[in-house]
Amino acid sequence: MTPPRVGRITLYCVAALIVAAIIFASVSRVDMIVTAQGRLITTRPNLVVQPLETSVIREIRVRAGDSVNRGDVLAILDPTFSEADLAQLRGRLAGLDASIDRLRAELDGADYVVEETANADQALQRRVFLQRRAAYDLQIQNFDAQIASAQANLKTAQNEELVLTQRLDTMQSIEAMRNTLMAKEVGSKLNFLLSREARLEVESNLARVRGSIVDNMHRLDKARADQKVFAAEFRRAAYQELVETLAKRNGTAEEFKKAELRRQLIVLNAPADAVVLEIANRTVGSVVREAETLFVLVPRDDALRAEVNVEGRDIGQVTVGQAVRVKFEAFPFQKYGTATGEVGVISRDSFSPDAKAEGARRSSAPYYRVLIDLRDTHLRLPAERVQLMPGMAVTAEMKVGQRTVISYFLYPLLRGLDESIREY
Repeated sequence: MTPPRVGRITLYCVAALIVAAIIFASVSRVDMIVTAQGRLITTRPNLVVQPLETSVIREIRVRAGDSVNRGDVLAILDPTFSEADLAQLRGRLAGLDASIDRLRAELDGADYVVEETANADQALQRRVFLQRRAAYDLQIQNFDAQIASAQANLKTAQNEELVLTQRLDTMQSIEAMRNTLMAKEVGSKLNFLLSREARLEVESNLARVRGSIVDNMHRLDKARADQKVFAAEFRRAAYQELVETLAKRNGTAEEFKKAELRRQLIVLNAPADAVVLEIANRTVGSVVREAETLFVLVPRDDALRAEVNVEGRDIGQVTVGQAVRVKFEAFPFQKYGTATGEVGVISRDSFSPDAKAEGARRSSAPYYRVLIDLRDTHLRLPAERVQLMPGMAVTAEMKVGQRTVISYFLYPLLRGLDESIREY
């Protein structure tokens, strides 16, 4: 009887152990961790320093890895072309300014005076001013002469009209008297006819003189009008030239500002406190093209964040705000500990691995990019100081939930049952 009893006890113990294991596996939970590889980046993108235009490198003052402050000189380019453009525009501005001053003096009726130390443009505009003033004065004098001549002729004609009017009155009286004498047969008809002829001649001369008066009045009005038109046209042309010159001056001033900026940009300065990450493969004397990347700088003292790549099969469990533990490849976590953070940004689309990077990745499947905001980066410091720098490789462990132990046995079984007995 002893062996059967031992067998039953053994069977009961095994059954109880199996039941206990199933119960334990059903109630026990383990953390679900999504692991992703990536690197440290700054909250600001890398700074790219490029020349504004094609030029020749005269000096390079930094090397890769150097730490620079805002405003430090990185390189100096050849200033020949920019200085030539600047000098040309400066000379053009001086000429336009002198022309504007001369035109304003003409319009104000003032004298355009230049000092003994005047530049060539001012001296030239002084000569132009004197020539234009002389031509203007000569034309005005010509009109004044025409006006004076018309006035003199008008005065002479008016005086002659007065004389002829008096003579006409006399001749009319003589004619009337001789007509009376002829009617009384005291005077001859010949004398009457001679007096009539004299009176008609005076009337003809008077009509001619009166026509001359009208003609001289028209000539006088025309000369005065022509003088006013000439003066108005002279001022209109001066105003038009002033407007055009001011427009040219404004355009040239803007070009001068751009040329001055180009002149300043031949010295390439650091836009912020940073570390020189890359330098283009150029030496002193090399030609650098417009907008060609010459320096790549990493901002210094900026907040760091981790950029990791999460595989597509795990991205569904990752949400913004989840806690993350970050391990640094350069600092073993067994010695230095880990940093903490939380998920900040999840890309809305997946990325395909590059051909060059595909061999380095375990899988060629698409991945999602996740940005992790670091909250606590105070690692354990045994003796030396730990300095985190952009580009360091990191491993992010994101706790996405919990699952029971029994699910590790049930899920493969359920998947096998679901995918079995079907034809593909």
